[in-house]
This record gives sequence, structure tokens and C-alpha cells, in this order.
Amino acid sequence: MYINQLVPNPDPVTARPLVLVFHTGSFLPPIYNGQPTGSKSDSTIAETCRQFARRGYVAAAVNYRLGWNPQASGPAGQDIRTGTLLTAVYRSIQDAKACVRYFRHDVAVNGNTFGIDSGKIILGGYGSGGYVAMAVATLNDPAEIALPKFLAQATNTTYGFVAGSPYVNQVVVGGFEGEGGVSSYNDTVMNNLGYNSHVQFIFNAGGALGDSSWMAAGDPPTVCFHVPGDPFAPYDVGVVIVPTTSDLVVDNVSGGKNIIERTNFYGNNSCFASAGFSDVYTQHANTVNGGQEGLYPFYTIPPTQAGPWEWYDSTGTVLTAQFLGLPASVGTKAYTDALQTNPNMSKAKALAYIDTVMNYLNPRIDFCLGLRTGIDENAAISNSITIQPNPANESTEISTTKSSNLIKSVKVYDILGKEVYTTEALNNSKFIINRNGLKSGVYLVKVGFKQGEVTQKLIFK
Repeated sequence: MYINQLVPNPDPVTARPLVLVFHTGSFLPPIYNGQPTGSKSDSTIAETCRQFARRGYVAAAVNYRLGWNPQASGPAGQDIRTGTLLTAVYRSIQDAKACVRYFRHDVAVNGNTFGIDSGKIILGGYGSGGYVAMAVATLNDPAEIALPKFLAQATNTTYGFVAGSPYVNQVVVGGFEGEGGVSSYNDTVMNNLGYNSHVQFIFNAGGALGDSSWMAAGDPPTVCFHVPGDPFAPYDVGVVIVPTTSDLVVDNVSGGKNIIERTNFYGNNSCFASAGFSDVYTQHANTVNGGQEGLYPFYTIPPTQAGPWEWYDSTGTVLTAQFLGLPASVGTKAYTDALQTNPNMSKAKALAYIDTVMNYLNPRIDFCLGLRTGIDENAAISNSITIQPNPANESTEISTTKSSNLIKSVKVYDILGKEVYTTEALNNSKFIINRNGLKSGVYLVKVGFKQGEVTQKLIFK
């Protein structure tokens, strides 16, 4: 487990909420997984942590143990793929819990180096990191890894599988907290056993849950973001495949839609379900989530996409491949393959999606945990601006009533998060947005000030 922390410095606050962010990558290292991403240094992870830190959280980007055999073939291939992936997920659960205990141990023994509130810990992730978050929140009973689909079909001494027994052998790999097992799997000293590993909130973007039966009343409140057309993780209930080969790994896996439906059924989101949020992000989500509070589907064009919140560049991907001793062509292929499921990939596109994630997620965390983390830091600015007329025909005017809040920039996004207009280097109290051929519909206008940014809804008739 490796962690990068972002803490305001110097920091007068000694009890900030802690958020742990887990990366994507199909439980394999970058490039080897056929993608440019797969570590705590991914652009998406770094940007998410920065945005949390700006809101007053202590944010940590976390690496976890990787490795499984997605290329296993022949009669035993299915068993090996499923068994090694489940073991990889299990190791990540142990690492995530160890990470939580690391911070709680620090509070108790080292005088709270990072200035956290150990009773307000949020854990979440993108892609595979979402799988980690959901498993940490729900998997806690050995019987849950002994469901029929998690049992080895044949004995395999190479991988330690025993026919009819769980792929995850806790005698070898240890318990959920990392206790016991073979010493080479778990360092019980570094694991800080004895400290609580429970978290108070979960978020999941593009991940899934191994089985819906893992969920129960009393699990942490959860928010999910999911592209319904994700080819790798089901939006509702479906199968998980190997991204590079399309081979089956696990069936009857629960995606964001099914997770939130069951979360709401058990009442686990009751802390914010009736909060009455009326922001533009909630308004849009409520038009596409079937009334499931806590679910934000991203309907994309084209519909088959994965990880639209990610961005990367070809040069960096090639250099990473070469650093690993692989041919440059391997890096090029990883980059071009990633574009197949993230078309029109760009930093601007990714930031628009991350902006939506943050603005939908944070009010719900705040409401449930009673935070004061700067989530409403732009409220005074927001109350000082108007957009009129709205709805508009051909143009509308943004104006601010406070001379100290001059408009510095204006960006307009369509409802799918695509930037359709931008202008910077302004220094005005008023600005006119001309329609210039924009289609009828709802747009999000991000107005930049010296003090920060405010997002408002704009409708063109």
C-alpha cells in the first residue's frame, strides 16, 4: 500500500474529513493492463484529490497490490481467470482496510500527523477502484466468498485452488483485515491490526460489486456514477469481462444502478435521500436515474464508453512502456486502444466529468457527515450573479452585483459535459453569451471569479 497525501499547509484545522481515492486499472499495472492508466499518479486521481483538498478535506491517493492472470486459456482458463482476479480484489480490500487503519493508528499514536477526523472517512474510486470501494463497504463474511460462482471448479496446485472450495483461501491470504495467513501475504505489524477499518461514506465511479447479496442494512451511504454503455462493468446486473480479450471473468455482478437501488431499499442512503437538493447536477440526475437518489448515470455520445473522466497523452504512455522495458509500439497500442472506449478524450472533457462528480457527490457527503469543508464556499458569489433572460432565445447576460466579484472567465457545457464555449481574460461585471447556433436544451455555465467558480443552469429555447 502506497499513499500520497494532500493536506493544506500550514493547516490550522486539526480535524478534517479524510478521503481515500483508489485508481482504476483492471488490477494490473499500467501498460500491462492494455491502458495508459492504473496507478495513484493517474491524472484523474491527482485532480480528484486536489479538488477534495481545495474543499477542505485531507485527500490521499492510494496504490494497492495488483496482479492476476487474464490471459489464461485452455480448459482451465476460466477457473484461473476468475480465481486470480477474485484473489486480486481480495488483496485490494485488505490494503484498503489497512490504509484506513494506518490513519487511525496515526491519530492514536503519532498525535494525528495529518489533522484528520477519524470518525469521518470517505473511501471511493474510479473503475477498478470503485470495485475496491464497494467491496470494502459490503464484504465482511466468509460465507460471502463461498457463493457457488466463487468456488473453484477444479483443483489447481499452481494457483492453490481446491475444487469446491472458495478461490480465496483465507488460510493462505488471511482474513478480511489482513490478519493471519502466510506471512509473505500480509505484514501484520504494518497492518496496524486492532484499529477500526470502518468508513463513513462510499463513492464509486464506473466500478461494480461482486454480488448484490453482499449488501445489507447498515452499510455506508453510497453514491454511484456510471456510464450505462460501459463495455467492461455492467450498469445494472451483468458480467465482467477481460478488457484485452473479452473473455468472461465473473457473472451476475452489480453495477451502479443495481447498487443504488439496493442501497436505497435498505435505507442506507436515508441520511441524504430526503435532503431536497435542487442544484443543477441533482436536477439533471433526477431526469435519468429513475428516481434513485445517489445515482448519476452519464449517458454519453457514443453510448459505449468507459472512464470519460480520464485523460492521458500518447507521449507519456509510450515513455511509460519504454521505462518498463517494453517496445514503444506497446505504449502506442495502449494509448490507441484506450481511445476506443474513451473517444474524444481530452483534459477538458475529463475535467467536465470530474466537475460533475464533485458537485453531485460533495453535498451528499456534507449532509450525511455534517461537514463544513468549503462545499458552500462560493455561495456568496453565487447569490451575487444573475443570468437573464433564462430561458433565453438568442442571447443572455451574466451580471454580478458586487464590484469586488468581477467575472474572469465563462465556460459553457452541454448536458453531456462537452465544452461548447469558452472565453477567458475577462475583468467585467457583465458578459453576454450569444447562442451562436447552440441547439435548444439545458446547458451548464461555469463563471470564473478571482475567488472561485460558480456553476449555473442555462436553457436555450
